[in-house]
Amino acid sequence: MYRQLPDILRKPSGIAYYRQISDILMQKIEEGEYLPGSRLPTESDLGRRFGVNRHTAREALKKLKNDGIVFSLQGKGTFVADTKIRYRVSKKARFTSSILEAGLTPGTQLIGTGLKAADADLAEKLGLDAGEPVLTLELLRSASEIPFMVATSYLPANRFVGLGEQMSASSSLYEVLRKQFGIEPNRTESVFEAVMPEDRDMQFLRIEPGVPLLLVRSIIHDQYGNIVEFCETRMRGDIGSMLVNFE
Repeated sequence: MYRQLPDILRKPSGIAYYRQISDILMQKIEEGEYLPGSRLPTESDLGRRFGVNRHTAREALKKLKNDGIVFSLQGKGTFVADTKIRYRVSKKARFTSSILEAGLTPGTQLIGTGLKAADADLAEKLGLDAGEPVLTLELLRSASEIPFMVATSYLPANRFVGLGEQMSASSSLYEVLRKQFGIEPNRTESVFEAVMPEDRDMQFLRIEPGVPLLLVRSIIHDQYGNIVEFCETRMRGDIGSMLVNFE
């Protein structure tokens, strides 16, 4: 059960009610009443306790989210954030090793796979001719069971026949490339951009429309200098940060 928060809103005080509620919750977090990972009261619960409508309670929680103090999971509630998950991006770093370095448990789920004809842009990124078949793999990656990022990989289908089927039984794309195809993947280029989530992002990452994402577009080569993958990763910006090191 939640501890009862005192109804101490000042009426009037010159400070909006939602700001007063967020300040009260922030004080409770700083005092250790709500520890990292613990769930905060719902909008309805806050509304009843402070005598405000759900919109005001929602704005109070939204402010804490925007400040990086809390994060939400659709259908589960709002939780106190720990230090942001630092995800290391480097030439050799892999998702599993980066999450383990952060002291968390990595998880990967294949949520989509298919074939498509390369358009001019994708063909250029993969060093193919337009119209050649491209294998797409969509992976949901989590950190200690918290949905963290969605990664969409594009690979030359003719070079990696059967890769989609093998990924169904594996949690690591690069392990399959290494063991089954003799490929040593190396990140050679990444472009970073802040974006807002699309419907599919919100579905799998269990986030609300206003949660920002960090979009990373990367080119991966093999040990011989051939392009093997173009990847688009959409990482939650409310709970994650990136450390970039290409040395």
